[in-house]
Amino acid sequence: MKKKELRSGYTTGTCASVATYIALSLLLEKDIEKIVKIKSLDGIELDVPVSSYKKGKNWARGVVIKDAGDDPDVTNGIEICAKVKILKELPNIKRGHYIDNILILGGRGVGLVTKKGLKVEPGKSAINPGPQEMIVKAIKSLVSNDVKVVTKIYVPQGIEKAKKTFNRKLGVLGGISILGSTGIVKPMSEEALTKSMYAELKVLKENTTKNWVIFAFGNHGKRFCEENKLNLEHMVVTSNYIGFMIDSAVELGFKKVLLVGHIGKAIKVAGGIFNTHSRVADARLEILAANAFIMNEKRENILKVLESNTAEEACAYIENKDVFNLICNKVAKRCKEHSREEIEFQGMMFTYSGEILGYSDNFYSMVEELKNES
Repeated sequence: MKKKELRSGYTTGTCASVATYIALSLLLEKDIEKIVKIKSLDGIELDVPVSSYKKGKNWARGVVIKDAGDDPDVTNGIEICAKVKILKELPNIKRGHYIDNILILGGRGVGLVTKKGLKVEPGKSAINPGPQEMIVKAIKSLVSNDVKVVTKIYVPQGIEKAKKTFNRKLGVLGGISILGSTGIVKPMSEEALTKSMYAELKVLKENTTKNWVIFAFGNHGKRFCEENKLNLEHMVVTSNYIGFMIDSAVELGFKKVLLVGHIGKAIKVAGGIFNTHSRVADARLEILAANAFIMNEKRENILKVLESNTAEEACAYIENKDVFNLICNKVAKRCKEHSREEIEFQGMMFTYSGEILGYSDNFYSMVEELKNES
């Protein structure tokens, strides 16, 4: 059966630029199009439907519905609005972005940047450079360079939708970010996810004097951090991309990493697997069986491990619990080798219920050290 091609959509930045274009067209008493043709930043022509528009006494508003295509984007289907004015002089608004005679600022539902490390400096509306460029191009396609234009981008559902994003942890408060490096949403999501994780790690590095981070393979790591009084601001979820995150940590200058996670993903790293998605590699049972053999586990137990349905089930057949400490030491060793000896790692594995299976030799020494630095 032929695989269905995924449909691309357009970014919040594209929506904001089209909404601005429609609003400014209204002010200039131009004909309003139902579909606006706009070029993405990489030159691809897009047809973007207009949802609604309205003209006031000295302002106009354009509204576009965000369409993320087949990408699982939390902003899909929400209104992106622009309220536009033509003024004699531009007001001085700290959160605004000033480009030539154009002021771009975020209104209700658009976040404010509060931390360093993002593409927008702290204190400014979370409207990224790509969307700013698209908005400026839209405005300049309608008016000359000496006309002073203010466009306020606002998102009625922005505050609610931001709760489902990483924005608060990244330091974007009060709403969503207006994003888009090209203007098109491509439903890839591995690239989007790794970019998001890198951004989170970069923001952490640039907003702390500490050189350590906690890598959690999933959200279960949060409970461990809470129980051990470790600062959750220093925890980053790596998902399946532990190799990518180690490389990123090296690039950003981290020196110590605490690894916490469920055995199902952590054990793969002990075997040198640095993308833990099951479609990439899966040797969980084999790695557990091999290490159990080294520790003189009973033959019948090793056979049960190899016939298990999950790694968690297989754990129940291991009588020599030191097997898990051995595996954790190998996880720490493999990660250190992957970092080219640039970072010290200590690791711990647990079950879904939170039961700790094992930990590397100096794991709790590092926990105490990091706790004191929190």
